[in-house]
Amino acid sequence: MSKRREEVLDRAMELMISEGITGLTMKKVADRMGFSEPALYRHFLGKQDMVVALISRIRNRYEEMIPGVDSGLSPREYFRELLCPLLEYLEQVKGIPILFLSESTFNRDDVVRQALFALYTGMVKRISNYLEDAGKKGLVREDVDPEAGAVMLVGMIQSQTIRFLLSAGELKLTGKCDDILNIFLGGILV
Repeated sequence: MSKRREEVLDRAMELMISEGITGLTMKKVADRMGFSEPALYRHFLGKQDMVVALISRIRNRYEEMIPGVDSGLSPREYFRELLCPLLEYLEQVKGIPILFLSESTFNRDDVVRQALFALYTGMVKRISNYLEDAGKKGLVREDVDPEAGAVMLVGMIQSQTIRFLLSAGELKLTGKCDDILNIFLGGILV
């Protein structure tokens, strides 16, 4: 990705954080970059293309935060290394992925929906794979369905993020890592 395109995404993310999805327009991003709106189209086909690039950037940044999460760790260690950085990142970017989810649900944009679905299924798959392996090792209860457990954990993260957003950032995400872990692990460990 070109340096200029990265700069455009920086401005778009800043705009999303300060004004939400409705504030993200090609004109406003161009204004923040200091060039005309038509010049912005040299880097992105339109808002949809920019949103998909932002979703990809969010996924990549999260993956960069957790490269060393080893599937050989105990469930508590594994999920702590996976969850705590995610909550910190979601707090840092003001829950933008949740805002993307709500927009894709209501505007029926299939391209954005598919990009978000890939982000979601990637996370569910990673957690599900770990739970399946941990189940084979006898580390989690036999009756735990790996995919259902993964969906449950992602749902807990989503719920805490919505709470954070609705409180206008007053109720922090970072302090919830151990609470979420304790509840989740209490339901799956032997």
